Amino acid sequence: MKLLRNILPIIFLSVVAMSAFSQSDSIALPLHKQFPTVPAFKLMKADSSFFLMNEVGKKKNKATVVIVFSPTCGHCRQQAEEITGNMKALKDINFIFGTAYPVDDMAVFISNHGLDKFANITVGHDKALMLSGFYKMRSLPGIFVYNKKGKLKAEFETNVTTQMLLDVLK
Repeated sequence: MKLLRNILPIIFLSVVAMSAFSQSDSIALPLHKQFPTVPAFKLMKADSSFFLMNEVGKKKNKATVVIVFSPTCGHCRQQAEEITGNMKALKDINFIFGTAYPVDDMAVFISNHGLDKFANITVGHDKALMLSGFYKMRSLPGIFVYNKKGKLKAEFETNVTTQMLLDVLK
């Protein structure tokens, strides 16, 4: 009985410690790594209609690239130009540009970069501010590459080239 009284606290503390470590590891992981599929966030287009991010790629059975951007970010503007300037090579990829900036600023960005000219580019306003927390954004643009099945393949915290995107999705 005395042995049992000495062992039970050790077992209890071991279980608590293991539980705490496993929880802290999962909490430390960004949500997009805990849930590595295209999120079902609702974004608003410039025309005030809404779309679910996870439905964009499913409908066309294509890979999806999510780009979290700011209309005032120089790197974000460069990334938009990289994508639109190489659309022939990127035609089989769905692009979702998401921003928390006001819809008017988003509309100017769309117009300035001709994003509305491409059927495989969808731009949305993140009114609920879900993207930055889900992706644990530290810099812009944040680029998240998902395969045809909607599984996360790669992430970038800076601009990417067309070739980099194509290589990730091979």
